[in-house]
Amino acid sequence: MLIGLTGGIGSGKSTVSNYLKEHGCTIVDADQIARLVVEPGSEALQEIGKVFGKGFLNPDGSLNRKKLGRLVFANRKMLAKLEEILNSRINGEIWRQIQEADTDIVVLDAATLIEAGYDANVEKLWIVDAEDEVRIERVMARDGLSRQEVLDRMNNQMSREDRLNRECTVIDNSGTIEETNENVRRELEKLRSEMED
Repeated sequence: MLIGLTGGIGSGKSTVSNYLKEHGCTIVDADQIARLVVEPGSEALQEIGKVFGKGFLNPDGSLNRKKLGRLVFANRKMLAKLEEILNSRINGEIWRQIQEADTDIVVLDAATLIEAGYDANVEKLWIVDAEDEVRIERVMARDGLSRQEVLDRMNNQMSREDRLNRECTVIDNSGTIEETNENVRRELEKLRSEMED
């Protein structure tokens, strides 16, 4: 069973992902894969250096993610250029990991799951959701970003309304971690009993 797990920035998707991992699911993490494909010495990183300039690389040759993030999340054209460099590389690694998974439930954890069209390939879509204000405060605290920087990132993602306006299981993560884990436990139990039928 392939589940697509997504949610806007600050929704708490990784809380849900961690719970699923601890309870016997294989997690294929698109964010982790995106980091993997831009490791020092990678083709993708060399291309980023050519297209965006060496100023987006750190002295040790690694990607300056914060600097590149500021640029692409404030400029859709630049974001499209970055996606052009990364998408096919990320996609190839995602499908390789899904095929190699050895558990009954595989979770594709991707912030842009719907935008990238991955939702067409999953059997169930789970969306982690929280109120916008909760998300803004979480990201400001977690990443040390200004309110405007968080809003820029949110504005470059699908709106909360568009995300929720599809057939999906919504995991509400506006409360405590315990409440969220309880929601996930119930959904996972329901899914496993469906699989047994």
